[in-house]
Amino acid sequence: MASRDQIIDKIKMLSEESLSEVANLLDQMDEKSRKESRAKGDLLSSVIGICEGPADLAERHDKYAYE
Repeated sequence: MASRDQIIDKIKMLSEESLSEVANLLDQMDEKSRKESRAKGDLLSSVIGICEGPADLAERHDKYAYE
């Protein structure tokens, strides 16, 4: 795996056209990361409220599980 400094050195040697390509790739990677992050949050929020149980289940889960 290349180090950050090695990557920066390579970027410094790129032509303007190649820099544009790198910038576009970084934008695509950033957008993909944001979409994945949103999808994970939506997945969790989609299951909120699907189960019924006592109101204190989070605080007293051991009592309900082992007694």
